[in-house]
Amino acid sequence: MKRTLAWALTAAGLLCAVAAVATFDAIQPSLAAMADTEREFARTAKVKGIRDSFLEFFADDSIAFTPDVTSARERLLKQESMPFSVNELLWEPRTGDVAASGELGWLTGTSTFIDHSAKDPSPHYGNYLSVWRKQADGRWRVFIDVGTSLPSEAVFAPGFTRMPMPSRYAGKEDKATAGRNLLEADRRLNARLQADGAAAAYADVVVAGSRLHRPGGLPSVGPDAIAAWLKQHGAGLAAASTSAEAAASADFGYSYGKYEVKGERAESGAYVRLWSRDASGQWRLVADVTQPTRRPPA
Repeated sequence: MKRTLAWALTAAGLLCAVAAVATFDAIQPSLAAMADTEREFARTAKVKGIRDSFLEFFADDSIAFTPDVTSARERLLKQESMPFSVNELLWEPRTGDVAASGELGWLTGTSTFIDHSAKDPSPHYGNYLSVWRKQADGRWRVFIDVGTSLPSEAVFAPGFTRMPMPSRYAGKEDKATAGRNLLEADRRLNARLQADGAAAAYADVVVAGSRLHRPGGLPSVGPDAIAAWLKQHGAGLAAASTSAEAAASADFGYSYGKYEVKGERAESGAYVRLWSRDASGQWRLVADVTQPTRRPPA
């Protein structure tokens, strides 16, 4: 398969600060429940194997990318069911976040795959990222799951931490309007890729904890690391938005689309981006993953 509040308190702002702290505390059970479900998912894989555990924990409407959008469950059903003793997959959530409305969130962490039937059963390391939705029955289930291969195990802070945000949106925008605004933010980023280059485009939307996941390399975390990676590898990058969805609280959402890298290292596929909204109402990119369907020769 492929997470300190600081306030300048004044007499006029005291009630707002107290409300914001209350909101922060209130969403912790939702984040904990989502991460606990991920851990249950990983334990179930040890018993049922990869395919059957994925079918249990993926939403009925979960999607995958080919790079066109397709049913994740239909793809899973076409795969052979293998026991954990043959195809071993271990993973653990290490960071993520959840919308204030508590029905949409994301998780990321390490993964290790071993094919015990191979001549060389060496571990293959990955960094998964998943979008989770709370279902009508109250259960958390995976809606999108994407991952990248790594040369070595990814490094995270100890334990499980919430994705840091310098400030968090607490406005009253409705879900539909927020979704349209998020799609526009995604389109603006793609337009700037063409006009100003990838490094400059991303610099305006990332925050301290933002993550850039690209196949074959360790994650780039934070503005400096992301800028350095894009300056080296981002030439010729173009992307087009397909869709976006915001949470009911209008503070978190995801977008996805297609991308292409032109030139000697030609590559194309799908991208998934996760966004959180700051107190000013601006959408900030917190994670960006590409899943290539066409890769350059090694």
